[in-house]
Amino acid sequence: MQWLPTVDTKLNVWTTAAIIVACVGLYNTVRGWWRNTLGKRGAFVRNFRKLAPHVRHEYVKSLFGEPAWQFKRILQEHTIDAETGDLELFDKEMTVRTWPLGRMAYLTTWCTEDDEVEMYGITTRSSIFRPIVRIGTEHVVRLGKSRLSSLPAPLPDVEGPSLWAVGAQRYSYSESHYFGSPGGYRTWVVGVSDAGLPAMPPVRLGANPDECDDPAELERYRAQARINSVLIVGGGALRLDSILPSGVGPEFGRVMLIEPEYGLRARLSTLRWKIHAAIPHLRSPRSRE
Repeated sequence: MQWLPTVDTKLNVWTTAAIIVACVGLYNTVRGWWRNTLGKRGAFVRNFRKLAPHVRHEYVKSLFGEPAWQFKRILQEHTIDAETGDLELFDKEMTVRTWPLGRMAYLTTWCTEDDEVEMYGITTRSSIFRPIVRIGTEHVVRLGKSRLSSLPAPLPDVEGPSLWAVGAQRYSYSESHYFGSPGGYRTWVVGVSDAGLPAMPPVRLGANPDECDDPAELERYRAQARINSVLIVGGGALRLDSILPSGVGPEFGRVMLIEPEYGLRARLSTLRWKIHAAIPHLRSPRSRE
């Protein structure tokens, strides 16, 4: 076998260094692509789970960057008069900030005048962003997939009644869940925001709770509608019905103005919205003439 050529299998220092640099560059390129595309979902979920009531706004900003929207909102809070001992209501101004998490979700925080997060919420807007959120100590929901009926019906005397509103262009639904000491005296508000997906409008319930005469319609809606928003409230005396049901998600009038889409993406988005709007009508039984 003397005719076979001799192959030198030894690598010199420069070849080894070039291979190492190429591998490191390829790794950084793949990691950057992952973090900017599919890996964003995991990063958003991990950062959201690091939040809690009463954290500082600067802490939230360190996790998600600068918010896209910021405005003031007046809420009502219960207080006890020091002289008479009577329960009273007074207005409390809070700063509302909203982050668009790519095309996947919206994050919203409500902060006091000291920039302490009093409550925060997340709204999914994509079928690929379906994080699991713990409700209390015994329940979990997957945004965009779990139905309202996966949670027990709220107790009107403890948590307040379910709230909804249906207008010419806007609609929303919310219900509160409170578990006392086991839940850390927090309140979880779950519901359907018209800024999220999927969003089933509660049209068969009427414009508001005062127009709903049939409790069966509410049970039917809870069995069909999927939760796309969760608002977590720290222990306090806030009157949540002063901002609900629309407060369960971001203010649609603001977030709808960002990220205009054109071409094929815009057509697919329009088609998707039409399909979601048509599904409830297709499922409802037709009246016989």
